[in-house]
Amino acid sequence: MKIRHIVSLFLIAGVIGVTGCSREDKELKKDAREIANVMCKSMEAMKNLRSADPADSALVYKLQEEYQLIESDMTALYQDFRTKYGEKTTSKEFAGQFRKYLNEAMLDCKSLSKEDREAFEKGMK
Repeated sequence: MKIRHIVSLFLIAGVIGVTGCSREDKELKKDAREIANVMCKSMEAMKNLRSADPADSALVYKLQEEYQLIESDMTALYQDFRTKYGEKTTSKEFAGQFRKYLNEAMLDCKSLSKEDREAFEKGMK
């Protein structure tokens, strides 16, 4: 559930997107890939946390710390994204382009559930 919340958060961030020329497209693709990498790490951390034995408090604590670090990385990355693209983030054209790049990059994530993978594949069309 938390994973879907995170994915939704970044898809919404994509909707707030930016328009761009070919050079900006390369930069936008790079930014989408960075965001997708952090999202994938977050999904993997959540998956590990869910599969951990609750009785192993040391492991659970370590995994929770790992997840919190990833969350702070994600927040910083999102803030950098908003700062970098500024006013352009209100463009529907950019939002669509960013969403496409993000969906494409997320398909490389090995931690995606079948349902999430289908949603990202559908988002590429």
